[in-house]
Amino acid sequence: MNNTASTDDPVKAYLTQMGKLPLLTREQEIALARRVEFYRAAYRRKVLECHHALRAAVELLLQVQGGSLAFDRTLRVAPTENLEKAQIIGRMPHNLRTLDELMRRNRLDFSTATSPKLARDARRAARIRLCQRRRRAVTLVEELGLRVGRIHTLMKRLEQISQRMNELRHQIQGLEFHPAAKAERTCLRKELRRLMRLTLETPDSLARRIQAMARRLKAYQKASGELAAGNLRLVVSIAKKYRNRGIPFIDLIQEGNAGLMRAVEKYEHRRGYKFCTYATWWIRQAMTRAVADQARTVRVPVHIFGSMMKLRAAATQLGQELQREPNVEEIAEAAGMGVEEAQRALRFVHNPASLDRSVGESEDVQFSSLIEDDRTESPLAAAARGSLREAIEQVLRTLSSREREIIRMRFGLGDGFPYTLEEVGRVFKVTRERIRQIEAKAIRKLQQPARRKRLAGFAKTTK
Repeated sequence: MNNTASTDDPVKAYLTQMGKLPLLTREQEIALARRVEFYRAAYRRKVLECHHALRAAVELLLQVQGGSLAFDRTLRVAPTENLEKAQIIGRMPHNLRTLDELMRRNRLDFSTATSPKLARDARRAARIRLCQRRRRAVTLVEELGLRVGRIHTLMKRLEQISQRMNELRHQIQGLEFHPAAKAERTCLRKELRRLMRLTLETPDSLARRIQAMARRLKAYQKASGELAAGNLRLVVSIAKKYRNRGIPFIDLIQEGNAGLMRAVEKYEHRRGYKFCTYATWWIRQAMTRAVADQARTVRVPVHIFGSMMKLRAAATQLGQELQREPNVEEIAEAAGMGVEEAQRALRFVHNPASLDRSVGESEDVQFSSLIEDDRTESPLAAAARGSLREAIEQVLRTLSSREREIIRMRFGLGDGFPYTLEEVGRVFKVTRERIRQIEAKAIRKLQQPARRKRLAGFAKTTK
């Protein structure tokens, strides 16, 4: 009977499971922090060894150098890792020039390594040079301290490319013995070669690399989870102080756990303080924001929420002292803020009306059922989008194969990822200006009345 009760109560069940987890000693905590740091670095290096991820990282660094990306949000600034801001700024120009030269040589060696016309020894030597330069390039990027959060995005992009490469290879193999599909097979091979040049990987080598990334990521997550598990009691103890603020206790614990995981990512054991000391701030920050964001039906900004709490405390204290309900001027003065600011914050005190309230005399109809859900796509819009896709494909078939591929790459019609003029130029081995000319010529063709009229109806529908 007691077991059933504990299962029905999620908080009690959670606390029971948490109680079985052992507390960490100081030595275990440091050992886990070192494991987290080691596997995080190993995962980051393995991702950056891929040419496509490395090139994307270099583009991020160029944006930081140019000022279009925030320095502190893109790069790590940790004195304990000798990555002070002045040092990074000083070495960035040299590292970026070296990276550009290394990537240029890597493209040449990849062509050599995958050329069936060359001798096996020449191809093997090219692969060795390629691996050595990749490791050197990763070291140069690591010196600039790219944040691991940026690396996750690059890995997801590589997984998408790998999946597409495998699909293309299977499609090409399926059409191998179909003479009538020669044109389609040629088009698929072009796309496959384009992705290989983009990543400097074959389908098999990219798949192996992603598996190695996944193993390192799993080890990193496992170490992070163990460090967090040893501090779950801290989250519960802090969550008790945020009770009765409009959020269920179990939700407070979940938000605190999210803050705890954030602390695991940011913790630096070399600074000498305990992990629980560092994690407390992140846990409180997560819970405070959750109360401000979720406790009410309509979200209140965090700074307004803080003003509301201050005004509410001042009003309660004044009511006890004056034995009457204080006015806005008195509350504002006691809270140390202006009258207008207090009036603006007090407008958020009252909760909005619920959409679940009944409408009319009958209680069967709720107000929310009378409001149109504009987030749901109508069947008509879905059918129109499918027809538009088919119409665009028919129009593109009227262009030459080169024009068609350039338009697809520039507007992301193939894989949903638009490419720059420079990226397309590298694929077709021409200048970006030549790609721009071909693109402009193709667009002029698409604007001709004979082709344009096929899409005219969709333009009217959009308007």
